[in-house]
Amino acid sequence: MAQNRRKKISRRMTQKRRRRMRILFGLAVLCAIVLTGASYLVLYRYVSKVPEHKICDNIYIGNVNVSGLTKKEARELMKEHLQEDMALKITMKVGDRSAEATLEELGLSYKDIGKVVDKAAGYGKKGRLFTRYRQIKGLKKEKLVLGEGFVLDAEKTKAVIDERVEGLADHAVDASIAKSGDGFEIIKEKKGKTVDEKASEEMIVDYLNDRWDHKGFKVKMAVKTEEPSIKAKDLESIKDELGSFSTDAGGGERWKNLKTGVDKINGTILMPGDELSVHDTTAPYDAEHGYVEAGSYENGQVVDSFGGGICQVSTTLYNAVLYSELEVLERYPHSMLVAYVDPSRDAAIAGDYLDLKFKNSYETPVYIAAEIDSANQMRFTIYGKDTRAEGRTVEYESETLTTEDYGVTYKENKEAELGSVQYSGSPHTGKTARLWKVVYQDGAEVSRDIINNSTYEKSDQIIEVGTLTDNAEAAELVRKAISSQDKAAIDAAIAEAKGLSAGESNGE
Repeated sequence: MAQNRRKKISRRMTQKRRRRMRILFGLAVLCAIVLTGASYLVLYRYVSKVPEHKICDNIYIGNVNVSGLTKKEARELMKEHLQEDMALKITMKVGDRSAEATLEELGLSYKDIGKVVDKAAGYGKKGRLFTRYRQIKGLKKEKLVLGEGFVLDAEKTKAVIDERVEGLADHAVDASIAKSGDGFEIIKEKKGKTVDEKASEEMIVDYLNDRWDHKGFKVKMAVKTEEPSIKAKDLESIKDELGSFSTDAGGGERWKNLKTGVDKINGTILMPGDELSVHDTTAPYDAEHGYVEAGSYENGQVVDSFGGGICQVSTTLYNAVLYSELEVLERYPHSMLVAYVDPSRDAAIAGDYLDLKFKNSYETPVYIAAEIDSANQMRFTIYGKDTRAEGRTVEYESETLTTEDYGVTYKENKEAELGSVQYSGSPHTGKTARLWKVVYQDGAEVSRDIINNSTYEKSDQIIEVGTLTDNAEAAELVRKAISSQDKAAIDAAIAEAKGLSAGESNGE
C-alpha cells in the first residue's frame, strides 16, 4: 500500500513539472514572437527608407555612379558615357609597329545595358527581408560595381584590322619565278606571321570588361604563323611558253599608264583554279598609284582620264590568254573600235562594271611575264606546263559582220565667233564583229568555234558652228540652219549672216 501511494505522489509531481515546462515554453515562444515582430518591423522600416523606383546609394555601373537614379535616367546616363568611351583611341601593336583606331571604329557597344540597369535597380529591393537589409547595409561600407558588358562589332573590328593592322605583320612571302635567259630562276618562299583577328578581338573585349580604366590604351595583338601559299616546289613545273601577244606601246602620257599597268601584272602566278581580275590587279587609277591623265573612251568621245590606256593592257593580255587557252570568265568589247587590235580581239576596262577576268584551267601553276621591250612593244607571255597535244596550234580570226559609217552632227557654239567652225568629238565607224578560234593539228584545220560577238557603236564627227554676234537676226539665221543639219544650208546661212553683220557695222 505504501509503495502504491509513493507511486501516485511521484506521478502527480511529474505531471506538475510538465505543466510548468509547457507554461514556460509558451511564455518563451510568446516572447520570441514579440521580439521577432519588433525586429521585422525594424528591418522593414530600414529597407523602406530607399525609394522603390530609385537605385540604392553607392551603386556604380563601371565607373559611372548611378545612385539615386531611376532606371530611365541610368540608361540615358550610360548612353552618354558610351559616347565618351567611343571617342577614345586604342593603339594596336604588332612587334614594334602600331596603328590607331577609335573604339567607335571598332563598333564599341553594350551587350545589354538594360539588363545591367535592371540589376542595379533591383539590388536591395528583391528577395527576403534580411537579404535586402544585408545588401543595403553593406552599401554603407563598400560600393557595388557592376560591369557594363562591352562588346565589339565583329565586322567593323575585322575591317579595321584588315586595313590598318594586318600590314604591320611580317607576312609569309610566296615563292616567285622570273625568266632568266633560256630558263627560269625560282626564289624560295618564307614563312611569316599574320594577325589572329578572332583572338585579338576577344583579347580587346576581355581588357575592356576586366581592366579598362576608360582611357586610351595599347594592346599587343595576337599573331599566328602564316604559311606561304606558293612554294618553290610548286613552280618547278613551269617550263613552257603557253601563249604570248604584243601591241605597240606608242608614247606620250598614255605610255606611262601602259608601263604602270604592265608592272602591276608582271610576275603574277596563278595556281590551278586561281582567277585574275585585271581591274583589281591594276586599280585604283590615280596619281598616287602611278597613273596620269591620258585619252580614254567616255560616252562615245575620247576624254582625258587617269589610267587612260589601261584597256590596251587588258587587251594585250586577253590575246595572250586566248593563245594560252586559259578559261576566260569575263570580257567586254569597247564602246567604239580601237586601233591596236582587230574587232572582237579587245577587252575593255571601265569602273567596276567592265573587267577582264580569267582562270588558270591547267592542273599546274602558270606565270605571267609582262614588259615593254626595247622595240616599244608591250608583250605578255604566259608560261606553264604545256599538256596540249604535240602539233596542235590555235589561231584567232576576226570577222566583220556589219559596218555603219559615222555621220556629221552640227552643234551651236554660243561662245564662238559667228560663222566659225570647230571640229570636235571622235568620229568612229560602227561595226559588229565576231572572233573565231581555229584549231590546227599538224597544220590541218580540225575545228572552228565562235569565241565572242562584239558590237561597236558609231560616233559622229561633231562640228561646232559659232553664233556669237551682236546682230540677233544674223545669229538666229545661223541657228535655224544648224537645226536642219544640212551642210549647204548652214554654209549659205553663215554667208548671209556675215553679210548682215558686215552691213550693220558699216551703218547700212
